[in-house]
Amino acid sequence: MPSIVYQIDKKTGIKYAYESISYWDKEKKQPRSKRKYLGKVDPETGEIIPSKKDDSPLKISGTEAEEILRLRTILAENEKRIQTLEKDLREANTKISQQAMRLKEIAALAKY
Repeated sequence: MPSIVYQIDKKTGIKYAYESISYWDKEKKQPRSKRKYLGKVDPETGEIIPSKKDDSPLKISGTEAEEILRLRTILAENEKRIQTLEKDLREANTKISQQAMRLKEIAALAKY
């Protein structure tokens, strides 16, 4: 599940916000994490000011950022469910095709 990680630059004192997602590295057999830069943190309000890449002039509060992360998590979970359902559907279609072939063979044998 994603979380927000804050990091302070020791030289400038600026606080930065990152989205951190943990995952299991199968090769190294260790947990790892991926971070995505969200923006700077306003020292007075604690709101995350999005990076310039977003081209969004709006400030995001901590609770809004957490809601975005929650929604991203739900979206990722739903995408995984869809992939699983698509795989199950392909397997079911394969079984149906096999059964249809068997029925044709049985029908052909019944005619003799």
